[in-house]
Amino acid sequence: MKSRFKKCRILLWVVLLGCGLVYSVSRGSWEFEEGVAVPDNFVEGNTAFALDLYHELGSPQENLFFSPYSISTALAMTCAGAKGNTAKEMQEVLYLDPKTPSLHRVFGALSREMEADLRKEKQSLAIATGLCLTGDDVSSNFKALLKDRYEAELFDGDLDTINRWVEKKTEGKIEKILEFLDPNSVCVLLSAISFKGVWKSTFEKKNTSEAFFYRSSEKRVRVPIMYQKGKFRFLAKEDFQIVALPYQGEEMSMIVLLPGEMDGWIDLEKRLTSKNLSWWLKELDDGSLRKIDLYLPKFRIEADYLLNSPCQKLGMKEAFDSKKADFGGMGFSRGDAWISKVQHKAFVEVDEEGTAAGAGTAVDVRVKSSVPVFRADHPFLFLIRHNRTGTILFMGRVVDPGNHEARSSLEESSNR
Repeated sequence: MKSRFKKCRILLWVVLLGCGLVYSVSRGSWEFEEGVAVPDNFVEGNTAFALDLYHELGSPQENLFFSPYSISTALAMTCAGAKGNTAKEMQEVLYLDPKTPSLHRVFGALSREMEADLRKEKQSLAIATGLCLTGDDVSSNFKALLKDRYEAELFDGDLDTINRWVEKKTEGKIEKILEFLDPNSVCVLLSAISFKGVWKSTFEKKNTSEAFFYRSSEKRVRVPIMYQKGKFRFLAKEDFQIVALPYQGEEMSMIVLLPGEMDGWIDLEKRLTSKNLSWWLKELDDGSLRKIDLYLPKFRIEADYLLNSPCQKLGMKEAFDSKKADFGGMGFSRGDAWISKVQHKAFVEVDEEGTAAGAGTAVDVRVKSSVPVFRADHPFLFLIRHNRTGTILFMGRVVDPGNHEARSSLEESSNR
């Protein structure tokens, strides 16, 4: 059994919400700030949304990494400006209970609490939110809500302003969150998160060596594999194992789920539900430390996702519909503003010392164009005329701007 598990593909679940906030079993609520309680169903909802999105993202044969907390924060900020069925759909997808007291204040309280926990342990976690006005203004009430509840930074700007903001907030981990802005963008809601954690028990570099990593029963690659013998929270199920690697201070952990068979991660992912994960992690945390031989590859992942389709598949449809979207909370009539793009980028690097991770999410909200758009990005006709007399001096057609020649079809026929 030991050797069989050692040679399997690793399924990684990187927990950026801290050990005590990953799941909730009859805990009631946490009160972080005066008058602000974080109920069980809020954290459970974040976990459920994370898993829903996990199953929608990426190709089955590729690495996958994202920050569900960054995405849910940016979309929750957007939802704060939605009304009617648009808001209802967004709340359902994000598992937000509109009956939760101070619902939007909870995000800010939770972020500040996690940041404070890590500061006490001299670890680094920074969570930032922002609203960049890229066109006309939005309602003053909406801006006040974001500033008060999320501590969002409000600023005017363009594409470069947005990219610089995300790069700064992620400490350079995400250099460019957006490649372009919608020409009719009115605002972009932003969420960024940066984490730097040192293992409680670091790996000695002298124990790292090149070894095979089995991508499947038929494919293998040589990668640097780290090793240490130590005591960890460890859970052995019938066909998979789980280990928790704590960072210094034990406010945060990386949870690694390892299937028993080389191709077993596919079946394990199918069982990765909010309920199952909750109970597995409860078993893990309730258990005692065990001495194990731990092998883990060094790895680095850079991920980029356009989330429009995944969000719509999960049920968030009206927010992207130019006829039905209702963002009355931002000051727009129904159908006058909608989400044109939800872009997410994430980065993680794991080595002997610990983990560096960062992520950014941008929700681009656009409005109906009051200015016609003329975009000549396909074949067109043109002519040059004398305006007063209407005399056409030149006339032509552009089919390929990269081809600098024009030939007569008649000439080609005569040459045959």
